[in-house]
Amino acid sequence: MNPPPIGEALTVGWNAYKEKLVPVTLGVFCASLLALIPLVGGGLAFAGMMHVSLKALRGQEPTAADGFVGFNAAVDHIVMGLLQIVGLIACCLGVYVTQALFFQGTILILEKNLNWSDAKDRCLASFKDTWVAWTIFVLVVGLVGSLGAIACGIGIYFTLPIATIALAYAYEQTLGRTA
Repeated sequence: MNPPPIGEALTVGWNAYKEKLVPVTLGVFCASLLALIPLVGGGLAFAGMMHVSLKALRGQEPTAADGFVGFNAAVDHIVMGLLQIVGLIACCLGVYVTQALFFQGTILILEKNLNWSDAKDRCLASFKDTWVAWTIFVLVVGLVGSLGAIACGIGIYFTLPIATIALAYAYEQTLGRTA
């Protein structure tokens, strides 16, 4: 399965973010607080960001509490988060490959109540043949998401939601349709 076109995903991300600007920003901010927990916080934070993003993408109203959804099935989200960053440990840039392969696993845990192992297996089966296209997608979307931090630090709360909604859109266009 190939990712959707990057420009399309980012446009959808921007449009959904504009519609729910304040609730999405608040939900993503709350989720990002979980990233302060050493080692395991990233998986919990990403789960919250994806939940907020999916709700915005689907026209629903995200809440601050949605940012903390990672505590549901916390162990599964933590392990999935660790799988996504294992590429960082291996060779720094490898994080883009492992995140590209496994980011949708977080959403499968949220949406389909899979455990981390089943979500990992589903991701590998779906994306291992197209990992280069997904790596490019995640790299570009991630760069857009981090532009706010580069520009003025706090600006990440304006660019990160666009990127996470673009990732949620990629899920909807691939596993969301088949799952």
